[in-house]
Amino acid sequence: MATPVLWNLSQNNSVYYPTLTVIEFLGVLAMIYFAHKYAFKDQFMLKTLSLTKIKEVLYVVLGICAIFLAQAIGSFIDINVFGQTQYSANTGYLLAVLAKYPYFLLAVVLFAPIMEEFVFRKVLFANFANVIAPLSSALISSLIFSLAHQDGHYLTYMFMGLVLCFIYARTGKIRDTIMIHVFMNLIIVWSSL
Repeated sequence: MATPVLWNLSQNNSVYYPTLTVIEFLGVLAMIYFAHKYAFKDQFMLKTLSLTKIKEVLYVVLGICAIFLAQAIGSFIDINVFGQTQYSANTGYLLAVLAKYPYFLLAVVLFAPIMEEFVFRKVLFANFANVIAPLSSALISSLIFSLAHQDGHYLTYMFMGLVLCFIYARTGKIRDTIMIHVFMNLIIVWSSL
């Protein structure tokens, strides 16, 4: 039986993490290319016509505050109600990788948030909202976002996903949720070093 290429590469971390970084970079380029080539106008993008730059900046700044508040509330519930540890396996793993491979910071802080925002907000949330209520769409895409992080802090990631859905629904601009997500990841990495 053939072994997957990435599994073979993962046996040699000095090749795996640079390869993964390049793959994520190429994935970001592909997503941006397809987003421009096949522009899908969802119901939220109609709001961009009336959104001033000042309001957009305000949404991003308030979104950054809201996502950290959502993270704190979700984490509190995950720890105190569901018995999760305060330690995030996802964050711990990424910090361990960054300690050995600092260039992987690009993947963690820039590439992953861009890809996640395209997938979870632009593709899932916006498309589901065409066939079901936006709140239901936000709940589904945020649940999937939470499950994708695979570290047991489900409400934490779900609440963060809901904030990002709200910002996308209000601004209609994926760049706003990307900026919030990038800033959040940067702050988390920075404060953990």
